[in-house]
Amino acid sequence: MSVTDFGRKWFSRDSTDGTLNWSPYLYLLPALVLYVVFLVYPMIETFILSFQHVRRLGGAHTWVGLQNYATVLNDPLFWKSAGDTLIFGIGMVLIPLVLGLGCALLVNTGIEYSGLFRLVLFLPVVIPVVVAGMTFGWLLGTHGLVNGILVSTGLVSKPMRFLNSSTLALPSVMLMAVWKRTGYYMVILLAGLQAIPDDVYEAAMIMGKTRWQMFRRITLPLLKPAIIVTLIIGIVDSVKAFAQVYVMTEGGPSHSSEVLSTYFYKIAFNYFQFGKGAAYGFILFALALALSMIVIRLSGGTEI
Repeated sequence: MSVTDFGRKWFSRDSTDGTLNWSPYLYLLPALVLYVVFLVYPMIETFILSFQHVRRLGGAHTWVGLQNYATVLNDPLFWKSAGDTLIFGIGMVLIPLVLGLGCALLVNTGIEYSGLFRLVLFLPVVIPVVVAGMTFGWLLGTHGLVNGILVSTGLVSKPMRFLNSSTLALPSVMLMAVWKRTGYYMVILLAGLQAIPDDVYEAAMIMGKTRWQMFRRITLPLLKPAIIVTLIIGIVDSVKAFAQVYVMTEGGPSHSSEVLSTYFYKIAFNYFQFGKGAAYGFILFALALALSMIVIRLSGGTEI
């Protein structure tokens, strides 16, 4: 039985009496219940909470309408963290995308030990982000390995304050993000490269096209769906990035590395402004959705 015939049998009406076959819906019911209980219901409750003022969990709720949203949008730190998130997104999306594409092209050529090369590049992806953040915090600390090498080789006279500097804190976190995500993007782009038929390249070689011409006119256009997927994943992850920033800098010093998610966390759980925090959360959701739609729109509606 083919997949199409299987689908017709399960999701069509019974041929004898015209009644709907409920069997597939019963199988999907447990997953649907979990989805509603743990995702849909909390989202609805949070959306309602964003229009209320809550003094403490379990306390009285006061309806304030759009006041929480107005407070967030008039907060200078919101726009400061939004700018930092934009900068951080470059380090979390564009830089690893370019590096991942280069690595994918290299692996796709069938170089020697390509399996080991892929393993080494993908290894940072499976390392928990908290562990990676703590490791980079140690490496870039005042008495860390990097400063030890810089001082011992005479490149600097005294240890650099990578994580305690208002100019170096955010780039330091970006460095960890690039290290951790390059292998992930490489795997996605490599799958896209391997889906391109060899016949296309053979025809281009017969026509006398150079490698650059084949890359620009064949590889990039056919790799467009994989690039769009990578961009959307990266944008969503950069907007909601929290652990790597909080573990390494906690948004400091003086909010110099504060991104939207860390400031949202502080509002809700440090300052106990739950209504404002809920409004902040939905603004983050709308921002991630809008940016993803812009990418799809600019891509010309590429099917992914």
